Order: sequence, then C-alpha cells, then structure tokens
Amino acid sequence: MKSLFQKSIPLLLVFGVVLCAGPASWSQKRQFQFEQFPVKVYQGPIKIPAGLHIGERGDWRDEDDHLVVPTGPKINFAGEYYLYELGCGTSCSVYELANLKTGANVPDISMFSDADSQLNTKDGHPYQTALYYRPNSRLLIAEYHLDVDDPNKTETCRQRYFVLENGKLRPISKTFLFCTEGDE
Repeated sequence: MKSLFQKSIPLLLVFGVVLCAGPASWSQKRQFQFEQFPVKVYQGPIKIPAGLHIGERGDWRDEDDHLVVPTGPKINFAGEYYLYELGCGTSCSVYELANLKTGANVPDISMFSDADSQLNTKDGHPYQTALYYRPNSRLLIAEYHLDVDDPNKTETCRQRYFVLENGKLRPISKTFLFCTEGDE
C-alpha cells in the first residue's frame, strides 16, 4: 500500500511544472483583443480605390499589374477599409489600405512594407511583417518575424498593436519580444 506521501508526488510534480511554466505562458497572452475596439461595418456601396482593376485572368491587380491579396476589394478592416498586400516577389511585402466608403488610400500602412529594401530592426535583425485584423475591429496586430531567411539563426518574433483612428494608425503598445498565436 502506497503512503500518502508517495501518492501525492505525481500531483506535486504536476503542480510544480504548472507553477514554473505558468508565468512565461501567461505573459504571452494577447495584450489587446479585437473585441475591445469594435466598429460597425459599412453596408453601403463601395468605391474602388484608384489604380485597382480586374486583370486578364479575372484577378485583381494594381496599376503596376501586381497581384492584390486577398483578391477583390471588400471591407476587411475597421468597418470601411480594405487592407491588402501586393504580390512583389519572394520576401517582399507591400501593404495598401483603402477606404472603400470614400475610395481614398491611407498612406500610414506603408510602414509595414518592404518592397524597396529588406527591413531591419533597430538592433540589426532583418524581418518580415505579418498583419492581423478584422472587418469589425479597429485593432491591427503587427508581427515582426526576425531572421526568417538566415539559416544560421533561429527565427524569433516580435509583436506590436495599433488602432485606426480618424484614418490614421496609432500605436497603442510597445513592441513585445514575443508573438501570440496566430489570428484568433
């Protein structure tokens, strides 16, 4: 017959692992939620931004014939905006933001693009950006994936939060040295 001490060892081990691992995983929870920045989605007629057109194969393209992803202007961010990426080659991202209610482009989003040259962090790491957003929220989550193309380094991730206010992106957090999991 096992003593009470022997029976409680597995329970103590599990409790110790949870206690030790807990603070690291707790600090990596999403700092802001999409639901904290709700916005009503515009239901009226949309205005196609200047320079976008349907290509020969039925896909959407810009004036330089770059592929538009996701295809077709539709509200996918902050209630009346279309946030899209232009196909410009391997390890290249050009983001555009258009107001589909007015047809006007919003220049603030270009801070996430890297078409002209590889972007580097202040401490010298090359990175690629991934953006997460929703049609019914003003929250934009930017993930910066560091050292993606360097086989000698382990990829790491940093994350920062932004909110769209009056047609301008405003940072609402510092840059965190970790990323939360995907687009939840």
